[in-house]
Amino acid sequence: MGAILVKRNILVFVLDQLSSRALDLYGGQFRMPTISTLASDGVTVDECYTIYPLCQPARASLWTGQYPHRNRVWSNGRECPITPIDSSFPALGEAFAAAGYETRHFGKKHDGGALRGFECSEEKERKIPDEDPAFPFNMDTYADAYTMDETLSYLRSRKDDRPLLMVVDLINPHNICGWIGKNKGAHEDMPYSGELPELPPNFRFDDIENRPLPVQYLCCSHVRQGQTSEWTEENFRHYLAAYRYYLSIADRQIGEVMEAYREAGLMDDSLIVFTSDHGDNITARRSVTKQVTLYEEVTSVPLIFSGPAVSAKGQRAKGVASLLDIFPTLLSAASLPADSRLDGLDISKVFSGEDLPERKYIASEWYTEWGYTISPGRMIRSGSIKYMRYLEGNGEELYDMDADPYERRNLIHDHDYHDILERMRTLFDEYLEETEDPFFTLCVKADHRWRSHKPGYENHRGPTAPEA
Repeated sequence: MGAILVKRNILVFVLDQLSSRALDLYGGQFRMPTISTLASDGVTVDECYTIYPLCQPARASLWTGQYPHRNRVWSNGRECPITPIDSSFPALGEAFAAAGYETRHFGKKHDGGALRGFECSEEKERKIPDEDPAFPFNMDTYADAYTMDETLSYLRSRKDDRPLLMVVDLINPHNICGWIGKNKGAHEDMPYSGELPELPPNFRFDDIENRPLPVQYLCCSHVRQGQTSEWTEENFRHYLAAYRYYLSIADRQIGEVMEAYREAGLMDDSLIVFTSDHGDNITARRSVTKQVTLYEEVTSVPLIFSGPAVSAKGQRAKGVASLLDIFPTLLSAASLPADSRLDGLDISKVFSGEDLPERKYIASEWYTEWGYTISPGRMIRSGSIKYMRYLEGNGEELYDMDADPYERRNLIHDHDYHDILERMRTLFDEYLEETEDPFFTLCVKADHRWRSHKPGYENHRGPTAPEA
């Protein structure tokens, strides 16, 4: 067993479906007290991208430090089952356990076998009463209630004197998905006494006919999107209020864990990490939750490094990061050997106030959610330019994020951006070669039924592909 040079405890919080654009820290509408406190006691990464805007692929990549096209966790299952990751792939928990750490994981797994090396708590539910009739709880909040019981019980009774790597994986604000189902179709919202959030500047999807086919017909592949086809603007504002509410529950629970962690005497020299597996459309382009698209709302996630191990308090780390960077960064934070198999970068220098290292590109990918439709897509970003490519119809998107941060106008046919487009196409080919991404050999599955109505999510009627 190698010696641990820095016996630093590490606590990682992962939320499910939190877009950085929802938080005031990133220019959004919602201020969450505990998350803001973490930021003030550490460094907030300006821009961080998920590897894949879907639960299981994102989590498998987070814990293995490798792209989904390497570990082959490309879906959530069902009609596209995945093979659990085997021991030939790196695993964060395994690396820390081998170095003498106690490795504990509480909460949602959905990891494709990537949590190897962690001692994981059971995934159960504890039913709790609703606090507000406008925002009923479902299995997601019930699961978080059980996770909190297990986490707090562990912290209050811990006897192990080994350094600790602990992950608390909360599901909220994912309860928003079930909220849509309870409010699907044309409806009157439950009375709500609070102020409704404003819709984002890109709520209207004026450019939809200039987008790739899988994006135009998101409402046909995604159950939750299809359920919103008859919603009014007021309904979408209630969606944002519900999203904020479920997020506030997770924020409160993080605060409770932090308090118990301090009381357990674990805070000295600790590193606290806060992030999310992927984002949420938060009503941009009349969209909800996540699927198919690779826009900022679903690919951009918060990333905060906090606690005594971080000397740069209340600062921003400029540049672009990936969730793939967490694995190598935690190895570095614990003075453990680097692993050459990892696709991310060690960004631990941000702890002392440095900016993120420059990189040629950052990437996210898409394949399918459940296998009912398959629409392989990729996003790469270089500087301020984002380029997306879908196999179906050879669809492309190009955005200048400095000029159009809300991705309202696809520049793919703009002559002024011809040279930039060619440069990004070349860079995309380099990305495919360098990461051994088999993108152009993948299949497309999209029955004509799911490409038949006039573009516009409000025009969808009837079942979606998973419901047919």
